[in-house]
Amino acid sequence: MTESLEQFVPSRVCLSCDGCCRFKEPKSAWRPKITKDEMTAMKKPDLLSVIYSKEKVEVKTGHLKTVPCESGGHHFCTFFAPQTNTCTIYDVRPFECRLYPFVLVKEKDKVVVSAHHACPYVQEKKDSEEFQKYAAYLKKYFSQKEIVDFVKRNPTLAGEYTNYKDELEPIFTVI
Repeated sequence: MTESLEQFVPSRVCLSCDGCCRFKEPKSAWRPKITKDEMTAMKKPDLLSVIYSKEKVEVKTGHLKTVPCESGGHHFCTFFAPQTNTCTIYDVRPFECRLYPFVLVKEKDKVVVSAHHACPYVQEKKDSEEFQKYAAYLKKYFSQKEIVDFVKRNPTLAGEYTNYKDELEPIFTVI
């Protein structure tokens, strides 16, 4: 279901960027979380249970853990391969990773899809027809009952980004 989400940023752009999957603090608010649905899959004896182990995921919060950068200062997502600038679990990456550079933001009793302006591609395309088409695609995607139900079942997907309001552009309300 969530695997079908189309990516906004072309792979060639992502692979040449040094933004995502890197964090200033080891417990950054921007670290992706896995959903309850993905956590449930961890308990099954399959690929996800090996990938999403408690060594890689903070079980209480669902946040992916980080590892310190060899040169110091920053931290990487535990699944990021800095040598190739790739995700080692790309095909089974969490929903939040699939959605990025769009994020779900908790605003009072609502969940809002917002664009994260820290992404250089969003900065470049925010006033373009391409951005508007993708925003319309996302609105249609999030209007599906099974996706709305998925968001409702997984309320931790909607982050508390109060300290980052200037980096986020609200696009539409999901619920």
